[in-house]
Amino acid sequence: MKRIILFLIAFLLVFALSACDGGDFSTDESSAESTITESTVSADASIDESIDNSHEVSEPEETLPENPPPEPEGEAMLLEIKLCKAKNNALQKDFSFVIDEGRRSAVLKLDYYNYIDLPTLRRCNLELECSGGVAELSAKNVDGSVDLTKELVCRVTDENGLVRTYAVIVDRAVYELPIINITLGDGKSIDEIDRNETMTMTFSLDRSFEGEYSVSTVGGTIRGRGNSTWNWEKKPYKIKLDEKASLLGMDDNRDWILLANYADKSLIRNTLAYELGRVLDSVSWSPHAYPVDLFVNGEYQGVYTLGEHMEVANGRMELEEGSTEVDTDYLLEVGGMAPTGDVNGVHYFHTKSHLVKFATFKSPDYTEITDAQKKFITDYFEKAEAAIKSGEGYEEYIDVDSFIDWIILHELSYNIDSCFRRSCFLVKEKGGKIKMAAYWDFDLAFGNFSHDNKNYDDLATYGSDEKGAYVSYNWCTYLFRDKEFCERFKARWESLKEQILSTTSDTIDKYGEILNGGSQQQNFTVWDIWDKRAGFQSKWCSAENSFEKQLNYLKKFVHDRAEFIEKTISDLPMSE
Repeated sequence: MKRIILFLIAFLLVFALSACDGGDFSTDESSAESTITESTVSADASIDESIDNSHEVSEPEETLPENPPPEPEGEAMLLEIKLCKAKNNALQKDFSFVIDEGRRSAVLKLDYYNYIDLPTLRRCNLELECSGGVAELSAKNVDGSVDLTKELVCRVTDENGLVRTYAVIVDRAVYELPIINITLGDGKSIDEIDRNETMTMTFSLDRSFEGEYSVSTVGGTIRGRGNSTWNWEKKPYKIKLDEKASLLGMDDNRDWILLANYADKSLIRNTLAYELGRVLDSVSWSPHAYPVDLFVNGEYQGVYTLGEHMEVANGRMELEEGSTEVDTDYLLEVGGMAPTGDVNGVHYFHTKSHLVKFATFKSPDYTEITDAQKKFITDYFEKAEAAIKSGEGYEEYIDVDSFIDWIILHELSYNIDSCFRRSCFLVKEKGGKIKMAAYWDFDLAFGNFSHDNKNYDDLATYGSDEKGAYVSYNWCTYLFRDKEFCERFKARWESLKEQILSTTSDTIDKYGEILNGGSQQQNFTVWDIWDKRAGFQSKWCSAENSFEKQLNYLKKFVHDRAEFIEKTISDLPMSE
């Protein structure tokens, strides 16, 4: 009797374990291979962020049988798979497993327009719909989801009871740029993003193109940015993370910008300018900016530039804040006033000779700056301007080296949109001189602006006293009339011109190759603008209607401007 009881207990245990398996996956086929297609293209920038491992997943246990059953006759089935719910993202998309009878595989293809981040891939709740049969996936996680980065087996049972077993292959699109995926809060759509009000979001950065996933998901807010650029089809954004993060090797910060590059069909003008800024390094700060593929709510938005925000912060403009002393750190932007509402003497000032106009208080800003501080900084600018106009003693008021480097880059790029007109930042540190603060805003530079002189046979920064001139007389005008300044300008150019040209060529070649791996093609599929002028783009630049032509145009432009500078410096100083 005792033996009979033990036999019955053993029998019941075997029966219970078999029922828990949820079906007959225990055949004798060799193990399935599940792969994720990844790019091995390297990049210099890096991010040291870890994946959220707070939800452990179970390892798959199922294998394919060594001796498969006879192949059923008939056409291959199409399994319709719906991503019903993802624990890390509010994605709801339709996908499909396509059966490949020859390879005994079921391929789940995820292209540029169906991006899923790694946390979602690891914990997907899938619903399989199979016409004429039933489909099941093996190796589910403990929470009922499946890990699409692990080995999986798909079993299909047709109406006749025949069973096919397939290896699951996740064919993930090859991305050669870092991927930024933003999921908007409260079910909002991208069309609801406003320039003046923030919207909640979650943010992740995926660098799986390097062969290893590197994804960090963090909350934050997003809003639109820019003035005229906000009215263009492809929108720029400003994001603020809930916590500081180092993105693509840049210094920790919460504030970042996503430039749309709508008018810049090379997609790299800002990246190129800022790389050159690290050669011309006498200016206080040259931001970093790198091309990325942007997704919002899982939908591809094109190639954007992820960059550092212009602000006073560690690793950016490092200035003292909060002081009430008159001799403190000041940051001003020429042309930085708001289009409406800003008042002369409150938000900004002009110098008496109007060589500097709309110098806007950035730090301290107009809400913090005291009357005594306003008087101090405006008086200092007046003294500097008088010295520059006279050509005597200006080196006591301005950091000449920073002005030379800033002018070289603006001449090389013909960036007239910034030539003491707007996006022109100056800093005066405590006890120091006025210095060019930063390089900023080059998407309409390098021969890409409708207001350019098409012949590019003049000095961009020199300006004109003609009524309606896009660039008016400014401090650069008078510096170019001074012999000592021009001699120092020539010497600096001669010492750096080879490095400038090699950096230009290397940067264009590097990012051109990476973008040509698929991202630029996808960008211009979404934004079909090859045969139209985008934004304020010049007609002659717009005529270069392919990515290869745009890169060649960019290279040739820098080469030609370098030749112009080389020829022009022999005629310096300029006459009045």
